Amino acid sequence: MNSAKKNKVAILVSLLYSLTASAQITPVQLKEFIADKYITTADIKYLTEIKEFYARLNYKTAWVQKDNVADREIILTNLQLSAGLGLQEKDYQFRYIQWLRNNTNSLQSTTDSLEAEIRITDAAIHFYNDIAYGNAKPALGYNGLDYPKCRNIPVLLADYISQNLLALLTAKLSPALPEITILENKIKWFNTIINELNFKETIITSNNVNEANQPLHIKLYQLGLIDSAKNIPANLLNQKIKEAQLQFGLLADGTLRSTTIRQLNVPLSVRLKQLNIAINYYRWLYCLAQNQSVIVVNIPAAYLKVYRNDKVVLEMRVILGKPSTPTPALASTVTEVILYPYWHVPYSIATKELLPAIRRNPGYIDAGNYQVLNKSGEIMDPYAINWQSLSTKYFPYTIRQSTGCDNALGLLKLNFYNPFGVYLHDTPNKTLFMLGKRYYSHGCMRMEDPMKLGHLILKNNSIAIDTLEQKGCLINQSPVTVKANDRMPVVVWYNPAGIDSTGRLLFYEDIYGKFDWMKK
Repeated sequence: MNSAKKNKVAILVSLLYSLTASAQITPVQLKEFIADKYITTADIKYLTEIKEFYARLNYKTAWVQKDNVADREIILTNLQLSAGLGLQEKDYQFRYIQWLRNNTNSLQSTTDSLEAEIRITDAAIHFYNDIAYGNAKPALGYNGLDYPKCRNIPVLLADYISQNLLALLTAKLSPALPEITILENKIKWFNTIINELNFKETIITSNNVNEANQPLHIKLYQLGLIDSAKNIPANLLNQKIKEAQLQFGLLADGTLRSTTIRQLNVPLSVRLKQLNIAINYYRWLYCLAQNQSVIVVNIPAAYLKVYRNDKVVLEMRVILGKPSTPTPALASTVTEVILYPYWHVPYSIATKELLPAIRRNPGYIDAGNYQVLNKSGEIMDPYAINWQSLSTKYFPYTIRQSTGCDNALGLLKLNFYNPFGVYLHDTPNKTLFMLGKRYYSHGCMRMEDPMKLGHLILKNNSIAIDTLEQKGCLINQSPVTVKANDRMPVVVWYNPAGIDSTGRLLFYEDIYGKFDWMKK
């Protein structure tokens, strides 16, 4: 144990003893103190939960009496170890607890002890709430979901204390999604490396894959891909570079190209921040996926997963918006499936991309299986329209692509309300799914295997999807709207890290430049 850790342990032990109240605090005193006006104006975040917690404990103390020492040690240790869980110790009554540490004889009165009791409870409820739900919600441009709470933190905390099981509560509350354990283990590893006395960020400058490239060995060790920073043979080094390339979403050929070196040179502190954000996003997701299926599209991964309870039940590649027309982050609910959907061309695409081609040759309308609708929804003769008089500022028509093999939405579209006019849909062009970076749309999300998701959503009406697959594309087939049997929540988020189907940790590129700290 290094000196810094020894000092930290010594401070904790000192704090444990300094907190013990010499006078017995009665339930009446504690109840009155909680109800007192003082406690409502103090730096307390979870007052309602605190009241529920102590009511459950019949207003017995949890932390500051002599018989509370074991549980006090557990919670104070957990707070100090919060960084290893992707959390921040400073969030949990940090200044007050630091003050207690620096003033070992600070509890001079019953009031002092009662305040310490309440503040530690506030810190504990906050900590366990973050374990259960995450300390950060995904940044969403639109959120149309009612988020469910699937745990009662104050009641669980009280019950685990009453049963002398507090040491097990962190594991009990930690979501069982497949990403959580993998991300948490890597977070703990990175914190261990960063807290080493001789740690410094390593920069790789050479593209040589051999034993002489010491910075390469150090970085692979820091990333947890080799067991030590000592040199390893070139053939094994090549394998470890391939593993790193897979983590970064690069071609895994073992060659140190500039793209690989650039990813390897991303500071470990940045990688740690990616992991911290990711694990808390997945914590937030957990309750949403209990007893229902949830569609999750991760923009930096260009990937879709369907979660149900603790498992991924479906996953596929998706094609998302170009950086110039990005896919928005949002949360909504799938309400219906459109079979043989029309594509109503967005105004900007119609005027900026289609109009120049139509001006040159109105036959472009028929060739692309498009129709021109006036404001009344009537189909117009494209040859009777003065296309030269139209522009991006004046375009009183809607262009609609009819159903068929070349329809941009393919055979299936999932509707969910959002103010951006985006949706999940099929596509006739499947070749782009083979690419690593799949950002080619105007904002909508193209699915690699939409029929499988359609089956999940229309579980009581799977014959509709079966018929669709059998008939294939039909020209000028009228759209068929089918109400969703399983009204799945859909979350489109911007999550910088995750795992693949094999459990491999993945770091994603900041494709839309959302994180300034990733540019450093």
